[in-house]
Amino acid sequence: MYKKMLETIRKEVSGQRALSAVGEIVRHHRIQASTGFRDAAKWCDEAFGRAGVASEIKQYPYDGYETYWAARSFEEWAPQSATLELLTPESEAQVLCDYAELKMSVIQRSAPTPPDGVEAELVVVEAADKDESYEGLDVRGKLVVTSVDVERVRQLAIKKRGALGIISDWMMEFAGVRSRWDLPDTHQYTSFWWPGADEPKCFGFVLTPRQGDWLRQLIRRENAAGRQVTARAKVESSFYAGAIDNVEAVIPGTGPDEVLVVAHLCHPQHSANDNASGCAAAIEAARALAALVAKGSLEPPRRTIRFLLVAEFAGTYAFLARGEERIASIVAAINLDMVGQNQELCGSSMLIEKPPRALGSFAGDLAELLLEALADDVANIAGSARYGLFRHSVTEFSGGSDHYILSDPTVGIPCPMLIQWPDRFYHTSADTIDKVDPASLARATSLTAAYAYFLAQAGEDQVCWLAGEMGGIFAAQCAKAARAAILGDDYQHLRERLSFLAERKTVDLDSLQRLLDCPSKAADEAISAAAKRIHADLKSTLEHCERVRCIAGATPPEDQADQTDGGRRPRRTFRGPIGRREIMGKLSPAEQAAWAEETTAYLKGLGKDLGKAFAVTTTALFWTDGRRTMAEIDHLVRMESGWSDRGLLSRVYDLLEQQGFVEWIDG
Repeated sequence: MYKKMLETIRKEVSGQRALSAVGEIVRHHRIQASTGFRDAAKWCDEAFGRAGVASEIKQYPYDGYETYWAARSFEEWAPQSATLELLTPESEAQVLCDYAELKMSVIQRSAPTPPDGVEAELVVVEAADKDESYEGLDVRGKLVVTSVDVERVRQLAIKKRGALGIISDWMMEFAGVRSRWDLPDTHQYTSFWWPGADEPKCFGFVLTPRQGDWLRQLIRRENAAGRQVTARAKVESSFYAGAIDNVEAVIPGTGPDEVLVVAHLCHPQHSANDNASGCAAAIEAARALAALVAKGSLEPPRRTIRFLLVAEFAGTYAFLARGEERIASIVAAINLDMVGQNQELCGSSMLIEKPPRALGSFAGDLAELLLEALADDVANIAGSARYGLFRHSVTEFSGGSDHYILSDPTVGIPCPMLIQWPDRFYHTSADTIDKVDPASLARATSLTAAYAYFLAQAGEDQVCWLAGEMGGIFAAQCAKAARAAILGDDYQHLRERLSFLAERKTVDLDSLQRLLDCPSKAADEAISAAAKRIHADLKSTLEHCERVRCIAGATPPEDQADQTDGGRRPRRTFRGPIGRREIMGKLSPAEQAAWAEETTAYLKGLGKDLGKAFAVTTTALFWTDGRRTMAEIDHLVRMESGWSDRGLLSRVYDLLEQQGFVEWIDG
């Protein structure tokens, strides 16, 4: 169905051309709502134009007061210069950070100092994100040296105790991929996220792990001798009511519906894979499709293909909230996030992350089929099989990028994400263009263009074909789940897990009707046949597992108790997802600290952390529709994500109700 189209696109796509676009984008310091971002947007707008694709830049107010659904805007930030200079001991005097030399050496959105800067003592606070770490320490009027995430440090050291600023050598770590000392001379991308224009602001600087350890040793040595270590911090910057810029380019269709390709343009200067690569792939996909249509190699699309380059999250919220009338016309989207990695350098795999299960959709399965079709780099000796020379996989929904907004069931635009993950250089000054591979860019661009064009043309024939393929994908999922249960001798939740998957795949099949302009008997029959196959595969898989279990002598699982909540059902009061900053932003520093500490202690007993708590919260909110009870939501979250906890959900939903994000409906 798609192979000829895919091959036509692959021949037109140029990974080198996309790499050149990456090289242009990384010249700009692309902080959200800034002149640097605006300059990058202008270049991309012109690049679409040079490719023969109509494009424009749309601006949305960002002033710290304007809201887009539940997301609050932030002010525009204009940095001019920033330096951190070590003054004493004089024998070690040196410039530690200089914004002019490296933009990531400053915590982004740092507030200005007085014109001559400030001179202050440096104090090391171990575990500076914990209240008890400040006992016996006076940080007022000083610069706090820390190796933890700066937001909690800002709350505890700056707002609560009067410190002047933060010096951070925090490095995000990923097990098996990156430890702090894998990148000893690299700066971590770090930013303040002010919750509103009226929020008191501070400044900060970023050191490398090597600099940070050296500075700690120096401070401890000098303090032991009764001497202080001092530095001069100087920041020239300003905040003002500004705007955020979205680049919108379209290949027009003959009908009213659209397919959306989205990528985020933001992040500091030099950031290449994140996410200049996604924007470059979108531009090259648009160029390739426009060229093929112009040459007559592809028919003009029935649906418009819209390419949207945004500031991550912020631009997508603005696009949707200020254009709610167009949401119903967007049949599907794809999110390009970090797609150009040299896998051997970065340690990454090319992934399709599917939309959340709460939103029934054909989109994830289509993206999966295209990824598998691209894995045909070489043949075996006999020529009887082909396979890829790159790492790739398909994963369940996790979030963390713009597809998380689009795929929220209250928005209803099914959107898989194409990403390479993990990345050894993610959010650091080492994410440079030498880590980008034109072959990876070509694969990502080809998949994107094929996905968008397939859906732009999809009608009865495509629906019939895709229905059959989706049935096959479910059969593979059944086999994988059964195999895992057999090998692990764990049948306790297999039946309900497979039943859950079958029910959701049936919903996925029903979503194919969205691609039809009018009722189709052939499509109805194809969807019905696929649904029957799903239930037949479910039955045969369960029967097979029962036979194996009996042979193995396993005991049947206990029946699950029927849990109820007295009929009370939570309903969201907002459209679109709600993030951690929005949830916590209305609390005072003391309330934030108390909630975080109490919940962290609770999670410790579950063997989980606060980050996973918010991930489970996201999944739960996607199932929250005013019709399901908390017991039902808890069960669905467990089926989708592998774990849940009623106590945790109750704690989070109490907070959501307190903030006005959730209300309760009695049965």
